[in-house]
Amino acid sequence: METVVRKVQRRVSKAREDMDRWDDLNTIILAQFSNASAIVSRIQMLRENKNYGPLLGVPNIIEDLVGKQLERLEQIFFSIRETLEKFNGVVKDLNKALHDTSQMVRGGSALTAKQMQLQVGILPTISECLDGLRTLCEMHQDE
Repeated sequence: METVVRKVQRRVSKAREDMDRWDDLNTIILAQFSNASAIVSRIQMLRENKNYGPLLGVPNIIEDLVGKQLERLEQIFFSIRETLEKFNGVVKDLNKALHDTSQMVRGGSALTAKQMQLQVGILPTISECLDGLRTLCEMHQDE
């Protein structure tokens, strides 16, 4: 029984690491959206002739500047897609942790309902750990 509890604790610890990774990715994607938003608003300003003054004499300056901003926006969109794929990877890892833990508890170890509710010290029960993992999976999947 104690071995099963340790294995569940390891899997819950791994889920915490996945949640930390999720938080890091959240920070990254917010910065990416902020950068994309700044470029979109800048493009409107770059298209107005009145903002160039004497620089209007430079051939193709408006097209070149807008083109460079659009290139950068495309790079940001590509980075956002990569970040979203990483989010999906976290969700898959959490689902795998839930699946593996459920299999271990219900299948391999075949714990009784009483054992699932058994509390060891101040630690949560195995049942509570599984419920928590399930909630985390659902929450991250929905997000």
